[in-house]
Amino acid sequence: MISFVSYAPSLLSRLVSFWNTVFQERRHFSPITLEAYQKRIVAQPTFDPQGLVLALAGGAVAGLVHAIKPVPPDLFIYRARRCRDNGSIAALAVAPKWRGKGIGSALLARAEEYLAKHLKPGGLTYVGDYDLPLYHTLEGPRQPFWGDTETMGVEENDSEFIRFLTRRGYTPAPREGQEVTMAASVGQPREPVSPPLGTFGLEEVTLSDTKPWPGRVAWFPDKELQEYSYPLSGDAPYRVIALARDGTIMSHIQWYPMRQPGYAALWDLLVAESDRGHGLGRYLLDKGLWMMARQGYHTVELHTHTQKNALAYRIYLRRGFQVVVRWVTLQKEGSKPSWISA
Repeated sequence: MISFVSYAPSLLSRLVSFWNTVFQERRHFSPITLEAYQKRIVAQPTFDPQGLVLALAGGAVAGLVHAIKPVPPDLFIYRARRCRDNGSIAALAVAPKWRGKGIGSALLARAEEYLAKHLKPGGLTYVGDYDLPLYHTLEGPRQPFWGDTETMGVEENDSEFIRFLTRRGYTPAPREGQEVTMAASVGQPREPVSPPLGTFGLEEVTLSDTKPWPGRVAWFPDKELQEYSYPLSGDAPYRVIALARDGTIMSHIQWYPMRQPGYAALWDLLVAESDRGHGLGRYLLDKGLWMMARQGYHTVELHTHTQKNALAYRIYLRRGFQVVVRWVTLQKEGSKPSWISA
């Protein structure tokens, strides 16, 4: 007999045990702890226990789905994201012994019913979207529980799950280009020669979580996000090489250590639009790779978009990065739950 219940604190240990069993074959999976899930998911202001539904069989978790309603608009990190006005399915899984019994369909339908209560007309439900709160990296530079450096996502070759969703009304989200994971060997690069930064009124600074920037960051308009602070993700180790003008960070490369020994996650490479065309992006990447090698990393991985980040994508290709995973996003009108009885 299967029962469906919303999350309660008494279920946390069973949820984590299920998670560590059912997702262990996923790329870059690492077992989670009760403390990590509590801190990273449950304790966050975006979390709503009604959206996290568990299927129970004799007290054990047989499946789960986590639906996340549109997020509060008061934080800059969410304001320009699709999660601001749409819903997301963060995770959906059924234990192998319980598959083929309609449990996955029943969980998905309950998630859709939950989201339908919170979506405005025209709102969508996304599965595999990059703009996912809690589990991805919108809140700060930390490796997702599995997937790549920025997303758990839906891999393009996950045909079984994609068929499951398409049979229930989901369609590929319109796109130009694609979200991809890229990786490269750090190698033994030489320290690159710095361009004439003074000519552009720039100075180079090296920063970290223990040595934050005391001034402004150009693309962070909110005061609470200055100094590369990430209050929602807690202590997040990172390193930065930045170019500053008049006390404001204009361009940077930022990376963090992955759980896999010897792996660094290149989290962001950004050059101010007004400073492009002078080789600053290539310099920052080369300087970052040189520093990663000095820190003992042998492999660097990143997540990017082949069109939205076309300039960076071309730089990565020229520096030997190769696409190792392609990601897809599926969507459905959020007001149309597809109920299929368990």
